Parts: sequence; C-alpha cells; structure tokens
Amino acid sequence: MNTSMVKRLILKDWYFHRWTIVGYLVAGAIGLFLLGTGGEGSFFAGSIILLTVIISLGIHLVMATVVNERTEHTLPFVMSLPISPRDYTVAKVLANLLIFLVPWTAIVFGTFAVIAGNASIPDGLIPFTALLLVELFASYTLILAVALVSESQGWTIVAMVLCNLFLQYFMYAVSHTQDIGSTMTGPSIVWSGTALTLLLVELSAIGLCLGATFFFQSRKRDFI
Repeated sequence: MNTSMVKRLILKDWYFHRWTIVGYLVAGAIGLFLLGTGGEGSFFAGSIILLTVIISLGIHLVMATVVNERTEHTLPFVMSLPISPRDYTVAKVLANLLIFLVPWTAIVFGTFAVIAGNASIPDGLIPFTALLLVELFASYTLILAVALVSESQGWTIVAMVLCNLFLQYFMYAVSHTQDIGSTMTGPSIVWSGTALTLLLVELSAIGLCLGATFFFQSRKRDFI
C-alpha cells in the first residue's frame, strides 16, 4: 500500500471539509443546548436538530467526497496517481469515517451528558438514544458503501431514501418493543437483552458494509 499517497488523499479531504466539520459541530451544539434547556417543545426541537445534523453530515460527505469525484470527472485524475484501487478505497473510507466521527462522537457524548445531567429527562432514554445514534452511523456506512461501489449518484440517492425511511420504522419499532419502550421513561438505565442484541446487529452491519466495500472495490478493473 502506498501509505504516503493514502495519507495525502485523506488530508486533502480533511482540508476541504474542515469548515464543514466546524459548521456541523456548531449546529450540534445548538441542538444539545435546546435538548437540555427543559420543556417538551425545546426537547423535541433539539432532538430534530441533532438527527438532522447527523443525517445531513453523512449525505454531505458522501456526495462531496465520493459522488462528485465521478460526476465532475476528477476520479480518473485521482486514479492516475501512483495508487491502487485498494489505496483509493482505504483513503476514502478512512477520510469519510474520521470526518463523520468527529461531530458524531461529540453529539453522542453530548447527548448522554445532557440526559444524565438533566433531572427532567429520564435516564431510561439512554439505551434507546444509543441505538438510534448507532443506527444513523450504520446507515451512513451503507450509503458510503453504495456510493463507492456503484459510483452512481442515482443509486446513492436510492440508498439515502431507503435509509431515511428505515429510520422512521426503526424509531417506531424499537420504542414500541416491550423491554425497551417500558423502560424509556424510567429513572434507571436498563440494557435489556433486546437492546444489546440490536446494538450488536448494528455494529455487525457497520462491519459488513465496510467489508463489502473493500471486497467489491477489489474486484473492479475500471475506475474511468
């Protein structure tokens, strides 16, 4: 692997999206502030902002760092550099994950801190919140995988729509699961067997998406 070129490609994406990271961090901070200020309306607004920030961040990164390289015909130039398809895939996956994980991690820990530090918000929400945030991460990795493998704006948009539709179903289904829904409004954090199983499935899905990305990319012979 050409480590030097991989590093340069990662730094290039970081450089072009450094203000993107700052912007989403600021938006996330606003969402966290509203989440913790008390009141049902403020909590709802903060929750919507945080979900929107994470979803928008994922879409923004995939479209800007992957899809646009194909539509703007810069991918052939990138592949003309002394790198292999594996190098390109490693660079794109690492750059996207690292950029995404900065705001995502800040929002995860910020949300947990707000819930734990605000007496008006039940601590029982933490397992559901964790499952929801990891689901958003899993959806992002799926969209990234589709974008890298298909190099198609159309298929990437289809993946985005399906992931957002699944999110609505996921929130409803998980919140209505007996051993999760019954503890969400309680004062204690309860990691039920169902919650732990769902978390394991989500983490496995993330690993599967990333593994499938490298597998299918390694079988490509044409990046032009």
